[in-house]
Amino acid sequence: MNHITVDAAFETVDHDDFPAMLDVDRYGKRSSAFDKIISATHDHFWDPLDKKYIDFTQPFDMKNEYLVDPKLTAELQTAVADKLDEGQRIHLANRLQQYQLSSILHGEQGALNMSASLCHIMLDPGAQEYAS
Repeated sequence: MNHITVDAAFETVDHDDFPAMLDVDRYGKRSSAFDKIISATHDHFWDPLDKKYIDFTQPFDMKNEYLVDPKLTAELQTAVADKLDEGQRIHLANRLQQYQLSSILHGEQGALNMSASLCHIMLDPGAQEYAS
């Protein structure tokens, strides 16, 4: 195994080895490898309730307004879309944006599940904190 770099920060245990997670000594072996990344998370955090990011109190008319610029919706740049009236174009574009957002959120849910799984098997508390 001379060709593989091994770092104790990535030491794992079997997912059902809960007693290993209760071992007090493992907390004294916390790696500092992730400290810089962990401390920078506050700089990259966004608060969804902060109106400077998204103001959810602003009214939005989904029937008469596009969620995004219609030029960015490829399906509206086709001959089929030319046969739609403006209301149908808005409805189609907004439904497509909702579908794309749903796909993004589905991917985020997968990432969250993976992070939770890593927290169950990583012995290093710093690695667990980073994974979470």
